[in-house]
Amino acid sequence: MALQVYTASLLKEGLVAYLRLEENVASWTRDIREATAAAEGTLLDALKNASEQAEKNNLVIAPYAIDVLEDAEGFSATTKREQIRAMGPTIRLPKDRAVPTTANKLQAA
Repeated sequence: MALQVYTASLLKEGLVAYLRLEENVASWTRDIREATAAAEGTLLDALKNASEQAEKNNLVIAPYAIDVLEDAEGFSATTKREQIRAMGPTIRLPKDRAVPTTANKLQAA
């Protein structure tokens, strides 16, 4: 089975985010390379449960798992659609809506 990470859109900002679990604490990061990945089993179930809880808590909308590849820098999406989402908007945003350049982490619960 392929490695997977959970992605969603941040409800408040509308930006793409990726789920990470650190010491059983869930948070969302804008950087796919910082996401937590799993192939199957307990960790993948924990990621699914954490993403669903974050949606119930109105932090994210429409979480789902995507396949990723792991390299020296972290994870990267396998499909063109998810590669584009990971890179951010494909159009220039007004300055008041600019995407932050650093990976923001938001507490999931």
